Amino acid sequence: MILLLILAGLALRLALLIHAGWRYDYDEGMVGLQVLHILDGARPVFHPGQPYLAALESYLIAPVFWLFGANAVTLKLIPWLLSGVYVGTTGWLGWRAFDRQVGVLSALLAAFAPAYLLVIGIKTWGATAETLVLGNLSLICASYVLDGTQPLCTRQRAAVALGFVSGVAFWVSWLIAFFAAPILLVLLWHGRDVLRRRWWAMALAFLAGSAPLWGYNLAHDFATFRHLFSDQGDTWGNAWAVLDHLNYDLAPRLVSGDPAWQLLSWDAIWWLQIVYEGGLIGLLIWARRGPWQAARRTTRVMLALFALCLPPVYVLSGYGNHALNEFGFDATGRYVLMVHAVLPVGAAALCVGLVRWRAWLKYPAAAILSSVISLNLLGAVRLNPTQGFVSPYYTRQPPTLDPLIDFLDEQGIRHVWADVGVAHVLMFETQERILAADWYDIYGAKGIVRFPDVPLQIQAAERVAFVEVILPGQANTRFEQAFRASGVPHAVVRVAPDLLVIVPFAPIDPAVLGDGLGYQF
Repeated sequence: MILLLILAGLALRLALLIHAGWRYDYDEGMVGLQVLHILDGARPVFHPGQPYLAALESYLIAPVFWLFGANAVTLKLIPWLLSGVYVGTTGWLGWRAFDRQVGVLSALLAAFAPAYLLVIGIKTWGATAETLVLGNLSLICASYVLDGTQPLCTRQRAAVALGFVSGVAFWVSWLIAFFAAPILLVLLWHGRDVLRRRWWAMALAFLAGSAPLWGYNLAHDFATFRHLFSDQGDTWGNAWAVLDHLNYDLAPRLVSGDPAWQLLSWDAIWWLQIVYEGGLIGLLIWARRGPWQAARRTTRVMLALFALCLPPVYVLSGYGNHALNEFGFDATGRYVLMVHAVLPVGAAALCVGLVRWRAWLKYPAAAILSSVISLNLLGAVRLNPTQGFVSPYYTRQPPTLDPLIDFLDEQGIRHVWADVGVAHVLMFETQERILAADWYDIYGAKGIVRFPDVPLQIQAAERVAFVEVILPGQANTRFEQAFRASGVPHAVVRVAPDLLVIVPFAPIDPAVLGDGLGYQF
């Protein structure tokens, strides 16, 4: 049954991808470019400019590119397949913590998940889908270690597997902390007998799984740790504001979608919050009691601790400070997406628990379950995929760059200063035949430099074009004003209603244009 639900979940997500035209954003384009470099012989450990986000996804995509070519479809295949693994492991986790019935319903709720998870969970962002899957596998391995009804040899093998999976996850993304905290607490509480016997094997397995991270850091002065333990802002001073944002922004977002998508009414979103968060409260109750096997109680304790640990881990990480940005975009929703490891399990157990508490509650329980799935499907149907799959940072990404590419090819231009939301997509679409970078983002705003050789090559090029994303009908932009003020002769071309290209007829230092190259959106 869970296998059928995996296929159903994959089919729903595939429909969204097809309806969106396999749209991808500039961060995903960056991953695609890294895959191309891997096929050319590069062996990165982390994503460029981010020594804390593993390149595992890029290596998984590489054979797909090699077999089927590099394009928008093959770029999305691995996270799409991993979303199916997420559905299956969520069902397995529900089964391990409760029973078969809860496991099947957990997989059902994971397959027909809220629109936010459907979209973010299949983005090629380097670690989102991987962290969900590795986190689920860590919880499952820990459940076997904690299960006293299992043979000792099974528990010991599970401990070694837990060490290896945790090591890989530690390399992939430190978002695994959401899973590591409850697992460590429960293992130290109830799993000491296995830890005493196999701690050395677990440690070796962990080191094997995380070996790329240690090799890189030994050669780069522990860059990962220096970044993650650097100043992340006023964590204590912002703690209440971050929790407030978690409660009033991220909580409804996680069970529905971005408010800008306008998928569901507030009444529907409140109902989804009641059910999903009611399931989390249920996990706390069923950690000590409930109509399920006592032998699996420690696994339920682990899931309850997951729910309790998530807010403090999120706040203390300092990354929640990004949620308080003045621009109001979704900067941290993906950080707490990991709560979807337990949200389906809690909601499934809530429905099953109601029926086992009072038989006559089977009809209300069925109504609760069907209402959640119906609302999630309604959100998926109403979602405008073109809007949903754009970057949360750059919401004006053109639906296609074909007119721009055709113009640049016609003019013989191979080097472009462009909005960062366009640059990586342009490079990936042309397989780096055209090089593009955002001068302002790199040099003005001191943003992350993904491919440091690219801006240097653009600066040294004889012919360069400047590209800006505009609103249809927008005229006399700051971009155009800056060029006129520079006195450099140039041509202005609108290659599409939302794309403005300026081609200077003489060399020009982008610094002369100043804020004219700044962020319009």
